[in-house]
Amino acid sequence: MNHVSEAGWIAYLADEMPDNLKIEYENHLYSCDECLTVYMEAMERAESSLLVEELDIADSVMSSITQLSEVSFEEVKQIKKEKSLRMITRHYLIAAGFTILLMAAGVFQSLTEYVDSVESSTVKETQTLTDGLIDKTFNWMDSIEKKNKEGFRNE
Repeated sequence: MNHVSEAGWIAYLADEMPDNLKIEYENHLYSCDECLTVYMEAMERAESSLLVEELDIADSVMSSITQLSEVSFEEVKQIKKEKSLRMITRHYLIAAGFTILLMAAGVFQSLTEYVDSVESSTVKETQTLTDGLIDKTFNWMDSIEKKNKEGFRNE
């Protein structure tokens, strides 16, 4: 392969060539010091052009920041506070409206009636575990006491 020109290396760096040609260029770089030197120079030129572009971006970002900083902190704080109050008021009014609508429709009344009916049907005399154990213990003690009394009478 012949030596690659600087334009060829710039195209290689810009990724503007087919893959098979890239592989050929890379293999040539391993064996040719002269092309390696040209490649390094092309890479330095491409890098310096990128630095110029980065500086242009930095200037535009800095000008944007300067424009934003012209609005005072107090103004921003006041705007956020007003938006927050409007949002809270809006949510409160929506919730109040739905509550009035549901009350007018009788939803809450039917809910309370339903809860009362469920409570009355499920309320049963249930004995807790502790009460059950106490009752069994007293019954057992009573039976022992009866046996003792019967045992004394038979003697």
